[in-house]
Amino acid sequence: MQIIGADFVVLCDAEFRVFKRGGICFDSKEILAIDSYEGLCAQYKGVPSQYFESCAITPALANLHLHLEFSQNAGLLHFGNFGKWLDSVLENREVLMQENLEGISLKTAMQQGIQECLQSGVGFVGAVSSYGYDLKILADSPLRVLYFNEVIGSKAGVLDFLFQNFLARLEDSKSFQSESFIPAVAIHSPYSVHSKLLEKVLEVARKENLPLSVHFLESLAEKEWLESSKGYFKSFFKRFFGEEITSFYSAQSFLEFFKNTKNTYFVHCLEADSLALETIAKMQGKIITCPKSNRLLNSKLLNPRALERYGIPLCLGTDGKSSNDSLSLLDELRIALFAYCNEPLESFARELLLSVTRNAFLNTTFKLGSLQVGNLADFAVFKIPKTREFLAQNLILYARWANALYINGVEVLKRNAETNNL
Repeated sequence: MQIIGADFVVLCDAEFRVFKRGGICFDSKEILAIDSYEGLCAQYKGVPSQYFESCAITPALANLHLHLEFSQNAGLLHFGNFGKWLDSVLENREVLMQENLEGISLKTAMQQGIQECLQSGVGFVGAVSSYGYDLKILADSPLRVLYFNEVIGSKAGVLDFLFQNFLARLEDSKSFQSESFIPAVAIHSPYSVHSKLLEKVLEVARKENLPLSVHFLESLAEKEWLESSKGYFKSFFKRFFGEEITSFYSAQSFLEFFKNTKNTYFVHCLEADSLALETIAKMQGKIITCPKSNRLLNSKLLNPRALERYGIPLCLGTDGKSSNDSLSLLDELRIALFAYCNEPLESFARELLLSVTRNAFLNTTFKLGSLQVGNLADFAVFKIPKTREFLAQNLILYARWANALYINGVEVLKRNAETNNL
């Protein structure tokens, strides 16, 4: 058992309550009490305690959309246009998966990516894995991991092979299953997964009650393809796969495949219309936005007010370095705060903090995302300007890294809170 305290303990609950000079008493399993720091020290005499001056304690952050396997990319892929970017991914993916690119091994690049996550106060990731190269590295990390085994494939002649490959990777991930490592399923997108393959994979996900993630309506090119089987993807399939095909779905018929699922994570949704959003809301789906990735590939941002109208929780992720320069969730929050210039500053800053804490775990069985008695002992400590009042904007603007990070009550990252040095 131990106690930590700070100038502000930010519960990240529905009311966004904040304790001044608050404290948390916890053990390796859960949060035991939340009160004033002095009160907890008096109640639990002799229990080890630490107070963080000019800091705020929040729940450990959740990065719900991450492609760790692309951590070697730095300038190799084309940004600025979704189609040109996707072309460059197909042309360079074997190079990016090499064991050594420009003197850095893939393993080292992925380990550095995990450090970026931890250093930004992230304790939980939704990691989408295309090949399984990141499996052991993530399983051995301090992070809590929702490990999405990704399915992709549109050629009818190889669907059985692709399905068996998916099953093999899923079984591999199950060998690492624990309270902190949870196997799951990712559907790449409606333009890249054949309907017959989708049916078989979703049958497995439903039978085994596996969490789901799917890229959906990320670009205008995808929207045009689903509506008319024309545009960029018409030539894409011919150039890269030697086939002339038509779309397997409309946007709405694709969503129908997920109607008997709950808590599916839909990623991007930049081109989702009101009908699509209403359908996602009815199935209690979540939408994850990745502002930096969306800017680099599509020059567009998700409208949070559209989600609010349908009661869909806004969640935030970094995506991977295939479409980002950083895996720091603090960087992502800061960019979002600047990019959404029509949003009221402080209220939107609070909304952003909730998007990487409470919202990530709404309607799930995870006891995470808010600081409350009985929840798991996962929290981050951030240095903020000396102030009498907690302002969410100050944390987002000035915290460049976490000063401490606890997962399962264990301190997995520690910095000097005064100097911000390792």
